[in-house]
Amino acid sequence: MMNVKITKWGFTRHNSIKAEFDLFPHSLVILRKIRSFYFVNKVHWSSRDPVVETHHLEEMELLVNREMGFEHYYLSRRQV
Repeated sequence: MMNVKITKWGFTRHNSIKAEFDLFPHSLVILRKIRSFYFVNKVHWSSRDPVVETHHLEEMELLVNREMGFEHYYLSRRQV
């Protein structure tokens, strides 16, 4: 199902990550850390990009958590 790919990412202040994705090259996504994983906090969406849907947000979260080594925590988050 992975249709979205990370093109660029970096850290911000306060345990946040800013990321750009190939399907949304003009939009900036901010992810914040809660417990042991990251979730999408904001999308600075550009009208030049397609509309970001829920399944895109879930893919973005999974990709970033996989990149950071937190995939296990992210996948088990609903079991808590």
